[in-house]
Amino acid sequence: MRKWQFLLDGRCEPEYNMHRDTELFQEIICGSSDGYLRIYNWQQPAVTIGFHQKSFQPYNNELEIPIAQRPTGGGAVLHVDDITFSISVSEKKLPDKGLMESYALLTKPFAYAFNRCGLDAIFEDQPYKFSEICFARSAPQELTVDGRKIMGAAQLRRKGCLLQQGVIPLRTDQKLARQVFGPGFLSRQVGVLELWPDFSLEQFIAHLRDGFAAEMDVFFTDAYQNEKQYEHAYQSKIDSGRNQLGDKPVAEQGIEYHTR
Repeated sequence: MRKWQFLLDGRCEPEYNMHRDTELFQEIICGSSDGYLRIYNWQQPAVTIGFHQKSFQPYNNELEIPIAQRPTGGGAVLHVDDITFSISVSEKKLPDKGLMESYALLTKPFAYAFNRCGLDAIFEDQPYKFSEICFARSAPQELTVDGRKIMGAAQLRRKGCLLQQGVIPLRTDQKLARQVFGPGFLSRQVGVLELWPDFSLEQFIAHLRDGFAAEMDVFFTDAYQNEKQYEHAYQSKIDSGRNQLGDKPVAEQGIEYHTR
């Protein structure tokens, strides 16, 4: 059985969330851990954009909302109240799978947890087509309920290691989404609590841990960090302006991307 570390971080600031995911991925590259599953939420509504989306402006140019760039690819995501997650692991710790197969492998525990919670989550059966907005379309390795997309994911690979970031909306804000993406935005996004008001995050996480054990033979230990020390180190690196994935620009480091 593989042993990974599990982190439940709660609500954090947008830039901190992206930074922490990158830090955990760097620890995997350095060999400090076999794997991480991190689950978190957002201190305030925010937009994340894929690494290749060099610029993004809300449709309502007077809207003030934080915008953070992900280390993974994919389309823009509006975060309001979510189960957001990142998985960092060495590819050597996974079965010998290709890119698409690894997506499906890492998604199966989430489907397992949803089904145990009473939601019939299935893999999308439509062919993949990229969209600048994540929840405008589904990819074959993403989950839907009654034809509505409930989970998006994007992946980054570097130096034999893998970072997969994903989001499961708990609640959506269609009014805010129209201000961010425009009135013509047709979202396939729906919040889990809008589908299943009795949904329990605590039960979902318990089933998710069981799902990783059942589908991937992964056992979790709970990881804790001294938040004051971590935040101090985080701010120091932000102030220095250093690239957390190395001295070269990220685009020059041989990174492979797959997008939402």
